[in-house]
Amino acid sequence: MSTRLRTAVAAFIVFTGFFVAGFAFNDVRAAAESGRPVTSALLAIPDRMEMLLERPAGPKVENLPVRTTYQETLNTILERFYPEASVMETTVVKTPTNSVSGRVETQKPSLNVQQLTYMAIRGILGALDDPYTGFLDPEEYKKMREENEGNFVGIGAQLNTNRQGQVYVKEPLPGCPAIKAGVRKGDIILKVDGKSVADMDIEQVVKMIRGPENTKVTLTLQRAREPKPIEITIVRQVVDYRMVEYDLLDPQNGIGWLQLRQFNSKADAQMDAALTELEKKNLRALILDLRGNPGGLLESAVDIGSRFIQSGPVVIIQERQGRRSLLEVDPSKHNHRAYPLVVLVDEFSASASEIVAGAIRDNKVGTLIGTKTFGKGRVQTVVPMPGDGAVRITTAKYLTPGGTDIHKLGIQPDIVVQMPDPEALPDDADLEEDRLKYDPQLRMAVDFLREKLASMQSGGTQARR
Repeated sequence: MSTRLRTAVAAFIVFTGFFVAGFAFNDVRAAAESGRPVTSALLAIPDRMEMLLERPAGPKVENLPVRTTYQETLNTILERFYPEASVMETTVVKTPTNSVSGRVETQKPSLNVQQLTYMAIRGILGALDDPYTGFLDPEEYKKMREENEGNFVGIGAQLNTNRQGQVYVKEPLPGCPAIKAGVRKGDIILKVDGKSVADMDIEQVVKMIRGPENTKVTLTLQRAREPKPIEITIVRQVVDYRMVEYDLLDPQNGIGWLQLRQFNSKADAQMDAALTELEKKNLRALILDLRGNPGGLLESAVDIGSRFIQSGPVVIIQERQGRRSLLEVDPSKHNHRAYPLVVLVDEFSASASEIVAGAIRDNKVGTLIGTKTFGKGRVQTVVPMPGDGAVRITTAKYLTPGGTDIHKLGIQPDIVVQMPDPEALPDDADLEEDRLKYDPQLRMAVDFLREKLASMQSGGTQARR
């Protein structure tokens, strides 16, 4: 053997040794860090090499068979690398009443086929590069249906977070389980069923309070002027979402304020009832507050928009193929008088809120005050899937009656008014009890309508629908 050949063979052996040693080093180090026996890491080297050396059999396939590829990939993951993911874990628990054989408890594995499938679907939809297209697991889909249908099982209390980060009862809803059990406005929630809620966000606390109908939940509350916390047990019942809050801010001039929190299946009926109550108090001008309203059902937006527009489309829907559909005003919604109108919007007013605000502006029947809206001009279709989940897919875009696409642009209000930094407000500021004092956008709306009413009275004009 020539010197050059011997040198080449030696170099190949050394290279191969370093190559294999690199695999071994990573596996051995990972084993040492996790506490697994080092021998198990060494035994994994042949499998690691096998993955490198094996070639896919058969001809190259340009279009993968989706179901077969997914199933084979899933089987490989479960059978070769995570066999424990497909096995139910059982634990025998000794109890005073059964100390011999004990009670067998079954626990689902931390990683299972269902979770892997959900993640795979999310990955597929994520590849579409659309933030509004996605997969809803059964719990998320159930929550979405509850919000759209306008009811849920709970105690019937509107919660909020104070400046110290504590979750408190903003208002127990009339006729609901919370107020019947003795819960009061301002009660701070310390525990739910004996578990502290300190450092939890409001969504976590809400999730703990809700549960199956006719079951009980116990709240530990800190009440003003009470030396010790109190406990109240409440029976969960079906509760209607309260989508509307209203008040007559200026009784002398008849200026009413109506806040709409979301566009669900009951929003229009609640708004109709609120307008009726305000009219009993001599309503002459209206502030429609859509700040913080993330949107909701398209049908609800058309219904509510119809209350302020005389005729024509509330919104234009343009499908992917370019075909346009005009969703016209519903004349049956004209059961209230036309009022001078201000619409309050901010950066969290989105989707259905922008449909209504855009329709009011294009028809010149109201004035927009606040800050630029969010800018969501896309329509999603929700398709239920097997296993109680659903996919939400963008299928169209909407345009204002004037043909404007506001997606990613938002709607600029007629009068821009910024809100103060909440941290700059005094510690004793009560935003609920003294709205006008600490809300410059609302204050501007009231001042604007006062001037509008005064000019109408001097000129003898009437409000336009």
